[in-house]
Amino acid sequence: MNPLKRTRFIRLTACIAAAGFFVSGLAAADFSNYHNHAEMTRILKDLARANPQTATLHSLGKSSAGREIWLMEIAEKGDRKTLERPGVFIGASFEGDHLIGGELALYTIEYLLKHHTDVPEVKKQLAEHVFYILPRLNPDGCEEMFTAVKTGRRTNDSPRDADNDGRIDEDGPEDLNGDGFIGLMRVKKPGADYMLDPADSRLMKKADPKKGEAGGYQVLWEGIDNDGDGFFNEDPRGGVDLNRNFMHDYPYFQPDAGIHMASEPEARALLEFFIAHRNIAAILTYGESDNMVTPPNAQGRLGTPKEIDLFRFADAANEGAAKVGIMETSPFGSGRRGRMMGMGEMIFTPDMVRQFTGQPPASTPQASGDRMRMPSRQAPATVNLDDLEVFKTVGGKYSEMTGIKQTLTVRPPRGAFFQYGYFQFGAPSFCTPGWGLTTAEPAGPFRPGTMTGMPVQTGSMASRAQRTGGSGIDEATAPVPGVDTQVLKWMDKDKIDGFLPWTVFRHPELGEVEIGGFKPYALANPPAQQIAALGEPHAKFALYLATLLPRVAIDKAEVTNLGGGLFQVKADIVNSGYLPTALTHAVTAEAVRPTLVQIEIAPDDILAGNPKNNFIPTLAGSGGRQSFAWIVRGKTGERITIRVTSQMGGNDAQAMTLK
Repeated sequence: MNPLKRTRFIRLTACIAAAGFFVSGLAAADFSNYHNHAEMTRILKDLARANPQTATLHSLGKSSAGREIWLMEIAEKGDRKTLERPGVFIGASFEGDHLIGGELALYTIEYLLKHHTDVPEVKKQLAEHVFYILPRLNPDGCEEMFTAVKTGRRTNDSPRDADNDGRIDEDGPEDLNGDGFIGLMRVKKPGADYMLDPADSRLMKKADPKKGEAGGYQVLWEGIDNDGDGFFNEDPRGGVDLNRNFMHDYPYFQPDAGIHMASEPEARALLEFFIAHRNIAAILTYGESDNMVTPPNAQGRLGTPKEIDLFRFADAANEGAAKVGIMETSPFGSGRRGRMMGMGEMIFTPDMVRQFTGQPPASTPQASGDRMRMPSRQAPATVNLDDLEVFKTVGGKYSEMTGIKQTLTVRPPRGAFFQYGYFQFGAPSFCTPGWGLTTAEPAGPFRPGTMTGMPVQTGSMASRAQRTGGSGIDEATAPVPGVDTQVLKWMDKDKIDGFLPWTVFRHPELGEVEIGGFKPYALANPPAQQIAALGEPHAKFALYLATLLPRVAIDKAEVTNLGGGLFQVKADIVNSGYLPTALTHAVTAEAVRPTLVQIEIAPDDILAGNPKNNFIPTLAGSGGRQSFAWIVRGKTGERITIRVTSQMGGNDAQAMTLK
């Protein structure tokens, strides 16, 4: 059955009092704590029940583990259907370790419902627009934050054979020292690559022999080698990172990206919703990438990723795990068999190329015999230069309203939803962690070839990518040195309890080790005490975003009697919103339908001027207009209608009398 048809519309419209009035704005959420799935469900249902004229709670479907995926639709009831109004989509918690985004989304829901009667701007925007707010796409991953042992797992609960050995989820982490956190292990090993950082012994660095430095440590994830393959925690429970499961620049054959794009029920449920709601004119997602605090640069490229070296060092220890227990597979279900070569390369037979692409294989094989490699096709990685001003304007306003001047850690997006939103859905699409620093430090060193926002990924990074948010980037292609020092500086200054001091532990396989490092969740989320302070400016920013949406209208419509049963009809179509009806990239990619301008009269009665149906690829914002004129045949007193329909800019109609 089509997932959209399964969507359950939960209209909680019971009266709060039998007298016929409704309570608006229920103070339901305690924003001094993060909420688990049951708590968030209760809050959403309470808010919908208390605001039946404004809020409708939808279930888009269920997660891998069977949890509901909730979306709140917020709009004042009126003559115009919500599907005919420009909409703002706010989505959060795609990554299971990023809970702050879901809290900001929940706060925004409560703010809009609480103030839709007493704040004029809220009332105005809810009357003209519609908000679709999804606080938690990945409820399974988010629940891990509320377990006794904090793993920092980002993925959903779909079982995955991350190390390609034919067994599923057999080598996950263990809390060896019983502190309730999965940390790192640093192990003395002659000839190993890493050394204590002379500037701060809590951190590690890769030894540089050219500078006379010698290593002697390896860095691993806390746990044991359950499957005896020489690697630690390379195949933990779950799953798929939902913010790597969408279609744009999908990272094929990376274990945390799923067996194919949109493979996960959560991703498919969201895509089904978007396909059915083409009126969404702006997208805001809270996640672990950013294009607002640091908008795209003059070439349209995203800012440099900012990652943690300790995590990358531990990931590097599991490089090659997928090549130890290679399983022969037939991923396409029929035809000749292919096999996984590690997790970054797939060898294909000609039959499989036909099956996968629908096209015959290239005439010149790329490998010997009857095997060939799929051609590499780089997806667009840069924002269209004509669209840059939108991202700079919105990003600047975001920093102004929230006070956030610098993000703490940022990973490069690949297969992220906000990329799909811009490159394929065609809407202005923004993403940011939702928190950060209120002061900006100078940018770190720059490595040529980076700043694409879509770096090439190689190797298997399953353990970190699935658990705590590593990028999957191999150390040799790391864009810049990690931000470990800056993060510790922030933690020390603000007294953030986010680092586990290194403590000696007798490991059953490795002997004496030290366990410590950054705490799970500490780098993806601020302390819970900061949620409320962050919530209000983010709710107001969401309201600001709605004020930018395109809004088409008919202006200066007039009729002139030319005599002899002929009339001249003129009308201007104007876009009063800041945003154009379609971004330049959306026009190029044909992602957004052109705005349709129609005169409702028989085609044979149009004698000159514009045709009956007219299409505007894009109408500029901030008062952009286009004029239309027709010479028509008619009778005095006859009424005709001019109608304009914009996919993302709403619609308008004006009836006129021929006289």
